[in-house]
Amino acid sequence: MSQSGQPLFQYLVTEADTLLRSLCSNALVGVFVVQDGRFVYVNERLADMFGYASAELCAGMTSQELTAEHDRARVAGEIARRMSGDKQACAYEFQGLRRDGSLFDAEVFSVTVSYRNTPATIGLLQDISERRRAERDVADQLRFVTRLVDTIPNPVFYKDVNGCYLGCNRAFEEFVGLPRDRIVGRTAYDLSPPDLASIYTDADKALFAARGTQAYEATVMYGKDAVRRDVMFYKATFDKADGTLGGLVGVILDISERKQMEQARHDAYYDALTGLPNLRLLRDRLSEELLRAKRQEESLALLFIDLDRFKEVNDTLGHHVGDELLKQAARRISSALRASDTVARLGGDEFAVLLPQMADASAAGLVAQKILQLLSEPYDLEGRQVHVTGSIGIAVYPQDGTDGTLLSYADQAMYAAKAQGKNAFCYFTPSMQVQARLRLDLGNDLRQAVHEQQFEVHYQPIVDLVTGQILRAEALLRWPHPARGMVPPDEFITTAEDIGLIDAIGDQVFRQALEVAAWWRERQAGARICVNVSPRQFISGSCRAWLDVLRLAALPPDLLSVEIVEKVLLDERPMVMQTLQELRAAGMAVSIDDFGTGYSALSCLKKFDLGELKIDHSFISALTSSGSDQTIVQAIIAMAHKLGLKVVAEGVETQAQCDLLRAAGCDYAQGYLFARPMPREQFATWLKQAASRSAL
Repeated sequence: MSQSGQPLFQYLVTEADTLLRSLCSNALVGVFVVQDGRFVYVNERLADMFGYASAELCAGMTSQELTAEHDRARVAGEIARRMSGDKQACAYEFQGLRRDGSLFDAEVFSVTVSYRNTPATIGLLQDISERRRAERDVADQLRFVTRLVDTIPNPVFYKDVNGCYLGCNRAFEEFVGLPRDRIVGRTAYDLSPPDLASIYTDADKALFAARGTQAYEATVMYGKDAVRRDVMFYKATFDKADGTLGGLVGVILDISERKQMEQARHDAYYDALTGLPNLRLLRDRLSEELLRAKRQEESLALLFIDLDRFKEVNDTLGHHVGDELLKQAARRISSALRASDTVARLGGDEFAVLLPQMADASAAGLVAQKILQLLSEPYDLEGRQVHVTGSIGIAVYPQDGTDGTLLSYADQAMYAAKAQGKNAFCYFTPSMQVQARLRLDLGNDLRQAVHEQQFEVHYQPIVDLVTGQILRAEALLRWPHPARGMVPPDEFITTAEDIGLIDAIGDQVFRQALEVAAWWRERQAGARICVNVSPRQFISGSCRAWLDVLRLAALPPDLLSVEIVEKVLLDERPMVMQTLQELRAAGMAVSIDDFGTGYSALSCLKKFDLGELKIDHSFISALTSSGSDQTIVQAIIAMAHKLGLKVVAEGVETQAQCDLLRAAGCDYAQGYLFARPMPREQFATWLKQAASRSAL
């Protein structure tokens, strides 16, 4: 109801003149009436917009005169459609032309009516220049930001609060391998594997909950190549105009190359197996600590640690077990140290410990004793209990040295600890350098000996205790050193194994023995030479090449018999097993040397097709004086025969020993009682003499 009590419509009709005058006098909106294409009414606001007086506009001016030239055709079309009745009302924008020739943005709302039976247009016109200017500024800024973001070389993306992509830059398109229209509206689960997408989504949720910024490392996998890359995510939330959360913007930094460089640096300075610093990093830290100790006038100690019996475990139980042993040993050593100390793996079974700020040498000894105690505790390796100890050498700054030679001095002290019985530690003394020099010289001499083929093979006959015949002989390595004279094998074999020469030496023994075996077989059917093979040669498989030599020379493999120690049978590495099987399959006999001194394994004796076993000389030497040794020898012979193996007794020196062995059923014997090892020529002469004696 109106104030007068009349219905509102009737009130509006009654007061129409007053309302129309109020509307037309509106100072904010221009009002106009056009009939027959000319203005018949304009209010002051409209006239002011165009720079005219109302009377001037209504003196016959048309709307085309107030329209910018480029918009006149479009405006004329809008007017024509209204006049034809096609459209009764319309709204459109155009650029108005002021009296002074300047332009402004205008918006028109108009309707077509009939006045005195003639069509007329009544409209409202508004100056929207400020609004359009603001919109253009926003559009310009948006284009600028879009162009700016597109030029950023790093992938940039936007997401809403539901995790859907709102947009991205070109770098993100290339990074993902998809065009923008196939990214917008999708989620991380549409672009990435589920495991990675869940990581990104959880991170987004955490960011939305806290609002602000977020940075974290992650792995991404996009594109056809499906290559996983390491990246850094930088994200920040943004709000809508009303202050509510709008979503997030994110930037991706590809750090794959940096990670690779970090990994390369880590690989260069750390041991791959144990994760400990390696020799390179140890030397760097030693140099730094030596400088600091000099400035502070302090002492430091360097420990060199070698695991006792590690090679035996590694060769017998396999490299994978040895690796696990090294990792456990590394953890035990680390547990005995301070945070400021450094433990490094130097290679193989060797470790070093750098102890800065040591009060004196005795303090380093306490640390060494603690490490020895930890190392000597049993190791559980794949269900097997293994016992390994350590030998430690200690060198101290400044009394033992003031530079990097401390490491070599500690190494020399470690060798002294081994010489004293192992599972011990020794401090460095200057006299140890003499022994170190001897070891170095021995290695150099061995290399020269291999190059010059200085090694000789001597032969010791093996006698058949039943027939008295001599159809076998053992090839024994000898080294006639140019300056030191004859060097026994027990003085250089270990060094040869350590420096990797045992394969080359073994090949020289094989070729010399093969020549003698072939010569002997031509003169005596069934003759055979027995050759000792180092466990290292089975680990490397180098002795398998001997079969190729035999084939090329058209010689039968049974010319030779291979002697191995018991622990080779316990080695589960495929190469060891394959080598044994290939030698036996080719027809080469395999026997067990020094039986009873190592890991006796009856199951292995049954498992492998072996020819014979040799009773170690330590049992034979006391055969006539020790009842227990007699019992052991008799048991070994009986067991071997039950398994179908022949038995050889080595180290027989007296007739009494020989008689006891013959009575126990031993098959063969060798020792000084029959003959000492002889060079090739002497052995050939001895065989001829033995044949003559047998003929007589």
